[in-house]
Amino acid sequence: MKKVIFDVDGVLLSEERYFDIAALTVWEILYSPKYMGMPAEKDNFIVGTVNEGRIAECRKSVWGNGTLISWLKARGINSNWDMVHAALITIFWIMAEVYSARSGGEKVAFRLESEKDVQETGKILMGIPVPSADKILEKWEKTVPEGIYGEDVIHTLAAAMAPSFANPDTWAELRSSFWKIHTSAFQEWYLGDDNYIRYLHKAPYSGGKPGFLDRETPLAPPSGIKNMFERLKESGYELGVATGRARIEMEVPFKTYGWYEEFESNYLATASDAVDESKMYGGSVPDKPHPFIYLCAAYGRNKENYPAYMAGTIARGSEDEIYVCGDSFSDLLGSRAAGFRFIGVLYGAEKDKTASLFEKEGVPYVQNVLEIPDLLSGI
Repeated sequence: MKKVIFDVDGVLLSEERYFDIAALTVWEILYSPKYMGMPAEKDNFIVGTVNEGRIAECRKSVWGNGTLISWLKARGINSNWDMVHAALITIFWIMAEVYSARSGGEKVAFRLESEKDVQETGKILMGIPVPSADKILEKWEKTVPEGIYGEDVIHTLAAAMAPSFANPDTWAELRSSFWKIHTSAFQEWYLGDDNYIRYLHKAPYSGGKPGFLDRETPLAPPSGIKNMFERLKESGYELGVATGRARIEMEVPFKTYGWYEEFESNYLATASDAVDESKMYGGSVPDKPHPFIYLCAAYGRNKENYPAYMAGTIARGSEDEIYVCGDSFSDLLGSRAAGFRFIGVLYGAEKDKTASLFEKEGVPYVQNVLEIPDLLSGI
C-alpha cells in the first residue's frame, strides 16, 4: 500500500484562526459575566463587538505574542483545546497562590463542574490580578522538565498545582468537566450560533457569535490543493487525514473547499476517533502524538481494529509505503511511533527554526504542501 496522510492545521489550513479562537475562549472564560466575570474586562465583554482588531489584541495578551503557543507546540501539544486548558489551569494556579499569600496561608477551595461553578470561582478570586503570559510561561518552565511531551505536560502541571488547593480535584486534568466547559465555549466561537445548533443539536450557553467557519484560511488555493490530491492518486497513492481537530471541525472546511470527496471517509481520522476509543475501552484518550490517529488514517477507522492499534499489533504489508505530512514535532513523533515516514511542511513565523529541527531529525521537508507530489516523485 502507498499512502499519504495529511495533518490539517499548518499543512492544509492556517492555524491562525484556531489560535484566535483559543485566545477568545480564554478571554471569555476569564472576563465574561457568564463565566468568571473578572473586573478588568467585564464591562467591555460584548461578544457582538468582537472585530479583527479586538481579536488581535486578545490573542497578543493571552498568548504573549505567541510565546506560549511555541512552548506548547515544542512539547507536543497541538490541540487548541488542550492549549486553552493549559493556560486556564495555570492561571487558576497562580491566582490560588496569591489568594493563599493574602489570606495568611489559607488555601482556596472551589469546584469546576458547571458554568455556575466557574462563576462562583470568579467571585472567590475577585480582586486578584489575572497573571500575564510571561508569568504563565515562567510557571511552565519551572514545573515541566525537559523530555515531557503531550498529555504528560498537563498531568505534570495538574500534579504540581494540587497542593495549592484546599480541595484538589480532577478539574485540572484533560477531559474533566471543566475541560468540557471551555471546549464547548471554543466550539461556540468556531461554529457560531446557527451551526452550533445545527451540528451539535443544542443551544449555545453563551450565544451571539457569528462563527469562523467562513473565515478559515487555506495555505494554498483550494483548487490547487484539490489538484494536488488528484495528482497523488494518479501516482498510485491513497489518501488519509490525521488531525487533532474534532470531526466536525475537519468536515465543514473540507466540504466547503471540495476536498472531502477526494478521500474515503474511513481514512479521515480525527480527535473524535480517539475519544471514541477511550469511551469503548477505557483509559486516557490517545490524542496525537499517540500513533492511534495515524494508524486510523492508514488502515481505517474500523472500531474492531482499535485494540490492535493501541497494542501496535495491526497487520502491515511488507511493502507498505506510508508518509505523514505535518508541520510540527508532534506529527514527527506520532508518525515515528506509528512506523511511518515523515515529510515536514514549513509553516508560520518560525519556519527557519522548524527547518533546522527537520534537518536535525533527518527528515525531508517542503515549503508548501503543493510541493509534496514532486518531492515524492524524487524519493
